[in-house]
Amino acid sequence: MHRLATRAAAPSHVFPCQRMPPFRHGHYARRTAHCRVLLSSLSCITRPISTDAASFEAGPSQQAQVLHKKILGARMFTLNRPEKLNALTLSMIRNMTPQLKAWDVSKLAKVILLKGLDGGRFCAGDDILEVLLKTRTKDPDCLRFFQEKFWLIQMISTLQTPFISVLDGYALGGAIGLFGHCPFRIATEKTIFAMPETSLGLFPSSGASFFLPKLDGQIGTYLALTGSRIEGAHTFYAGIASHYVPSVRLPALEDRLIDLEISDYEIIHRVIEEFVEPPTTDSSAFSHEIRDIIDRCFCYDTIDEIIAALDHQKPSTFVRETKQKLLSASPTSLRVTLKALRKAETMTLCECLAMEFDLIQKFMVTKDFHEGIDAMFISKHRRKPHWQPQFLDQLSEDDITQLYFSYASPNDLSFPSTLDMHQYPYARYSLPSENSVREAVTGDGNGFGPENRLKSRKEVLEWFVKGTQGKRGVREKVLDVLSRRTIDSPNGLVWT
Repeated sequence: MHRLATRAAAPSHVFPCQRMPPFRHGHYARRTAHCRVLLSSLSCITRPISTDAASFEAGPSQQAQVLHKKILGARMFTLNRPEKLNALTLSMIRNMTPQLKAWDVSKLAKVILLKGLDGGRFCAGDDILEVLLKTRTKDPDCLRFFQEKFWLIQMISTLQTPFISVLDGYALGGAIGLFGHCPFRIATEKTIFAMPETSLGLFPSSGASFFLPKLDGQIGTYLALTGSRIEGAHTFYAGIASHYVPSVRLPALEDRLIDLEISDYEIIHRVIEEFVEPPTTDSSAFSHEIRDIIDRCFCYDTIDEIIAALDHQKPSTFVRETKQKLLSASPTSLRVTLKALRKAETMTLCECLAMEFDLIQKFMVTKDFHEGIDAMFISKHRRKPHWQPQFLDQLSEDDITQLYFSYASPNDLSFPSTLDMHQYPYARYSLPSENSVREAVTGDGNGFGPENRLKSRKEVLEWFVKGTQGKRGVREKVLDVLSRRTIDSPNGLVWT
């Protein structure tokens, strides 16, 4: 794991939560003036964001929304806000942070689990309606929510004690901060994963810009831009989850983890594997045809090129629905999201969180943020949002660069520690990535080389099954990748 120094200056002020002037057709031709308006909105000072550790203290009324439990060597968080599908609030974050820190340094804590109360409810993401209402009243807590949540995410990603998230239900949007950066992510047949932010006038945050580009091919880009769902075992094969355990086996798995007397990642991995059941569904999150379309069309760096590529595909229900999802989302959200994903490919987790914190401040003073949440959650009847600008051709890539990526927001994001990462240190507990299979076939990976590359399907399969100690799902995943991406030749497998 890499350790990088973070910025020295702590965030000192919160921006005023006011809307930008409405967008008009042709408005972006005067983007320099518009940029000054946005910067002016962000720079108006209200009151400082506290970085005092005392702000983490949770009162009795907050305890009910996150339950704490200690049984032998196990420590458990249970999200307990079922009426809101366990959507996260600032009080819940402040409830978890000091307790997680205490458990991580305790010699008695051997494993930490996070789950939702009852099946079907892990976490529906951030309570973005609460954030919006605080934004409209210029409550600094609207920004403190993201600041303190991102601190919590850094802590989860760098824990010494093994951390397990059980995704038995909805795992939407900002919930990725609670599970995406931990070593063990257990999916069940009830798991539903989606990143719906672009349809709400937002962009995926909570480290999503770090997590999503590491999924196979262009799956992460596709999910971030369209908000499409992946469910059940498909989340396991897509790399979103590290293990697949039927929900009826979760109580027995929990009992086994409680009995552990050692904090050893390899042992915990093997314990979870005892309860894994080979899924009966296809060993791919997408059919071969759909996966090929995703990789061909979503590899570009602009939304315009992605839509043009979709237009050149053979007409199908998937192509039509994908294009419709893109055209109904906020044009601003689409362009910012794609640019952030591409920038994040070479960034660390903390650098991604800092970039997202910067972008959040800019989004909070835009019309689309208010409009998207209003249309979805506040209006008497759910309605189609009226984005400003309404169409993609009213907003250029240069506009996005100048408005969102050319200057810093007033509040910087510093972190409680300097721990950081370029890659997930425990990725070996998930299924092999498509890129790792490619490296074995081409010889590009460490320990291979052109002369030592694996030339047959049998060699590749045996290599990965042995290297993962027979992990369930590896055989199916590797065979699926080989069937899609390789062809036989007299000299062995060729990566296409």
